[in-house]
Amino acid sequence: MPRPLTRPARARSPEEKLIRRGDILRAAERLWTTTAYADLSMNQVAREVQLAKGTLYLYFETKEELFLALLTEHYKTWITQLITLLDERQPKGADAVAGVICESLRGFEAMRRLQLLLGSVLEQGEPALEFRQKLIAMMQAAATRLPYPHDTALRVLVHTDALCVGWQHLAEESPAHRALTLHPELQPLMVNFETEMNTSLRALLHFLEQQTSVAVA
Repeated sequence: MPRPLTRPARARSPEEKLIRRGDILRAAERLWTTTAYADLSMNQVAREVQLAKGTLYLYFETKEELFLALLTEHYKTWITQLITLLDERQPKGADAVAGVICESLRGFEAMRRLQLLLGSVLEQGEPALEFRQKLIAMMQAAATRLPYPHDTALRVLVHTDALCVGWQHLAEESPAHRALTLHPELQPLMVNFETEMNTSLRALLHFLEQQTSVAVA
């Protein structure tokens, strides 16, 4: 059942509109935990947040735009967490940097699941371009905290993004994934996200440090 309406029916001030936008994002995320993206409609989101469908479209013109906004929000939170950890730990060398990046990703499974939608259903038209522009700006900010030249640091974050998608795809809990337990020969496909992410990042960072001669003692 939809949650009881706790906000004014119409948001008037910028602050109220920002809160309403957050309510919509949270409603979409709640629905997404039980409904496949392809089956989830804007009508369902409007009902969940107790808004008229027309009001919902004042905030997001399409379902794709709504979910790109949700993913952007997750990225902002993750990048902020990563910057905080890098500033606190000041990691030096591949193993330490990989450890901090992996630690920053803990608790961000929802972001990683949303990443799986990129490149297929979400990257359509102008909102997708705007999303990519925001993402690179966030990565640029985080790159300044890594102990590498800026271009190398940015490359590390782009690889991190790609590795997240790949390992989350294999680690994603689903009926098909759980069925692997019934087939011993398929056990290598039962992976732990953080373990494999750390392994991949360490290998990548050791390679980049060697390639660019920027290893930090």
